[in-house]
Amino acid sequence: MGVKKSNYLRMKKTLLSIFIILFAATINAQSIKNINWESDSTKIILKYDLLSFIKGNTYNIQVFCSTDGGYTYNTALRSTLGDIGTDISLGRKKTVVWDVFKDVGGLAGMVSFKVVAERNPMIRDFFISYNGSLETPIGLQIGLLGGISPYLSLRGNTDFNFKNNYVYNDIEYVLNYPYETIYFVYGEAVKHPRYSITAGINAQVFSKGFVYLGAGYGESRLLWEVKEFNYADDSLYEVSWAQNNDYSIKGLELEGGLIIPIKKVLLKVGGSLLSFKEPAYTFGIGYRFSK
Repeated sequence: MGVKKSNYLRMKKTLLSIFIILFAATINAQSIKNINWESDSTKIILKYDLLSFIKGNTYNIQVFCSTDGGYTYNTALRSTLGDIGTDISLGRKKTVVWDVFKDVGGLAGMVSFKVVAERNPMIRDFFISYNGSLETPIGLQIGLLGGISPYLSLRGNTDFNFKNNYVYNDIEYVLNYPYETIYFVYGEAVKHPRYSITAGINAQVFSKGFVYLGAGYGESRLLWEVKEFNYADDSLYEVSWAQNNDYSIKGLELEGGLIIPIKKVLLKVGGSLLSFKEPAYTFGIGYRFSK
């Protein structure tokens, strides 16, 4: 039974990895659309759209000519000007001007053109950013920017590692109170330890902005002050803390948001959700180390 469960979990992880790879490849793929051309004496003016969901990439562009209606594309355009060659950015109505007679003696038949785009290696920049919220004012996010890139995020507050002696809920006053010679009363102090560790990807889906999505682990606890007294003389024995399990959450933490670059400065706005129960707004400011 344990072997079957282990194989099942490995299969789930493998399928999830394959899905992530295919999804990243799909949204990172470019498309050539709306290829149109017209002749102008000895030149041909060709227009096309170079589109991709992920922005920031540049491409090597080649154009080929066919005179048999697209069955073969044996003629590569060489004597050209415009949006052809290396480091061509995304955009609509890209224009290529071909000086026909410098490459061939003439064109006859069913003329058509094919535009081929090869994506250049993505140049990624390292970044570091403050990453916080009202509940977790201490935070850090580090990663890479460019195309689809990874990041790591940490958030917490000053009480994130605070320990409690007891636990309770709204039905039972204190679940695990062990003493018979000591009694307790709740004090007025309250603590809310909170932290999260997440990782994910960011992608440049706007010409001047990035979207980030991540997941990880988070904890949010509610602690009440507990003052313990001796029954014999009502003297203070100890001040402890009790965790309210009804208002304490741990588990899956999801997050997402926008990164807006202003030159090398990064502004971040987003949100997080702990165990699908506790939402929070997040914000930050960082720096991009451009190459």
